[in-house]
Amino acid sequence: MRQFQLAAELRQGTGKGANRRLRQAGYIPAVIYGSGKENMNLQVEERLFLRLLREGGANRLISLKLDGEDRAVLMQELQQDPIRGNPQHIDFLEVRLDEEVTVLVSVQLIGEKERAQDGGVISQPLWELEVSCLPTKIPEVLEIDVSALVVGDSLQVKDVQVPAGITIVTDPEETVVSVVVPEEIEEEEEDVEVAEGEVADGDEAAEEAEEDEAEESAE
Repeated sequence: MRQFQLAAELRQGTGKGANRRLRQAGYIPAVIYGSGKENMNLQVEERLFLRLLREGGANRLISLKLDGEDRAVLMQELQQDPIRGNPQHIDFLEVRLDEEVTVLVSVQLIGEKERAQDGGVISQPLWELEVSCLPTKIPEVLEIDVSALVVGDSLQVKDVQVPAGITIVTDPEETVVSVVVPEEIEEEEEDVEVAEGEVADGDEAAEEAEEDEAEESAE
């Protein structure tokens, strides 16, 4: 299994102002907790953290180097700017290598090109599955072979094969992938559009009512 590494430093200042200055200097405020140890405020270099994300370290075991000590952690939560998308704060969970953890693992479909040309298309409702395993056993992806599927076929979570030592936590009856005719997908999209339109109409009505109330109050 690939080893992900990230350097961190202790963070002295706290609060919005200190965190803002930290981000302007190219760092991300963070915290580490777990394993019965005291919470610690940290800072990590944004450039190094973004590289770790690009390499696939989001849901993987990370060796966090802090004060000359390597600590096994998982990224528990990442807060991002809602507009720019850049990281604002990171929560690291320190874990024991001999205790199982629960994480999300991406689903990767294989064999699509080998599938029969029956006019069907792949529909994938689930892109991630929740699994439980030792931190050192977290898989990079969960592969699902769809080469034998034809129109009308589907695979549920219970059909997914995983390596020994890994347990899938996601509901076993949920559909991961299916083969449908294009018309079915179009109908689903139309239903979603109608539902969104109804919500939008309701929002507009509510906004008009609020405006009327505001005008009456002003008068």
